[in-house]
Amino acid sequence: MKTIVTIPCKTIRAMAREMLRGKYWNCVLVVLACHLIAEAPARIASALTDNEYILTMVELAAFVVEVSLTLCSTRYYLMTFRGQDNSLDTFTAPLRLTWKAVLMEIISYIQIFLWSLLFIIPGIICAIKHAQNFNAMIDNPEFSSMECIHRSHEIMEGNVWKFIKLDLSFIGWMFLASLPGAVYQYMYGPKIDYIYFSDNYDFEQLMSIFRHYSSELAEFNEMLIPTLLGLLTIFVTAYISVTHAAFYDLAAGNLVVQDGEASEEITAY
Repeated sequence: MKTIVTIPCKTIRAMAREMLRGKYWNCVLVVLACHLIAEAPARIASALTDNEYILTMVELAAFVVEVSLTLCSTRYYLMTFRGQDNSLDTFTAPLRLTWKAVLMEIISYIQIFLWSLLFIIPGIICAIKHAQNFNAMIDNPEFSSMECIHRSHEIMEGNVWKFIKLDLSFIGWMFLASLPGAVYQYMYGPKIDYIYFSDNYDFEQLMSIFRHYSSELAEFNEMLIPTLLGLLTIFVTAYISVTHAAFYDLAAGNLVVQDGEASEEITAY
């Protein structure tokens, strides 16, 4: 049965905050650990070798690692929102679904790419319809990759705009979390000279300038202070992740909210 989420975004966020009480720092640590583990293979490989073949293999391995971490963290956020206990054993339980999830992600990327060829808006809508892929797989481990995708589409039917509004409601928090890093980069980061488009510059020269700036910016962002300031967004990501879990349970019909904000009843866990 199709469920349309009608309660306000602020109520969904309030539900997530309520379930985060006493668990927020654990969620932050999960986000931080997953981020560091996902970034580690590529960073280590690029520091040790310039061999393109090896770097490509590492990138493929990093993709599999990222998918497995997404599975584990998705389950963790769902269990956190549902008020169920989390442990190391339960955190790693979804790893058995890794290869099915990898296939699901590849299919999703292909579908999103094909829809993006039509126009950017259809591509964005398609990506949003895939937003519940991992949640669907966690709740239905017996499903195939395509069944999880179809379940995500089913859940998001009629809820795409609500999901967009929910994500947009976090813009203020993300701006505040990103502000220290942006200010530091403006003050101490590499600068690009003003370029006046005239006959004095051809396309190759302009691209050379932009490539040089991009290279300097990438090196700057790998320094300690910019990296630490960039990690401030993790504190918001933990909040967003549990809010997404709340939205999933509402859209999937697992959670019934009665009388507006007055009462919440979990109907199927």
